[in-house]
Amino acid sequence: MREQSVYMQAVFFLKGEPMKKLKSYTRIWSVEKVIYAINDFRLPFPVTFNQMSWFVLSLLLVMLLGNLPPLSLINGALLKYVGIPVGLTWFMSQKTFDGKKPYSFLKSVITYFFRFKVTYAGKPIKLQRVKVNESITAVRSEIHALSD
Repeated sequence: MREQSVYMQAVFFLKGEPMKKLKSYTRIWSVEKVIYAINDFRLPFPVTFNQMSWFVLSLLLVMLLGNLPPLSLINGALLKYVGIPVGLTWFMSQKTFDGKKPYSFLKSVITYFFRFKVTYAGKPIKLQRVKVNESITAVRSEIHALSD
């Protein structure tokens, strides 16, 4: 295992990237792939596969939904077909919510709203005689201190 770590450090050093400290050997295989050039065209900045897929997906969505009211109000083609996909790509690759990427966070929020709330070991429980959402009666209590 030590040889693999040294090999990965050498690969990072040869590419001119700063070395990353790996806390476990499993992160060696989860290094994100980066694109520096497409054919002979050198990109002005490195792009990851994740960023490229978000850009293409958001560009397709803008093209499909371009005639609907929010996007149809934008007159500039550069803003509409480049600015919005670049902004969405940047947002999706930079922001994290609860330590998750935005699409994972959104997925967990949506699944929370649609799953059963009373579960045991992840499986829904069918209660026979117990009401779960009973009305609650609030009672106000006051504490009186006795003076001597």
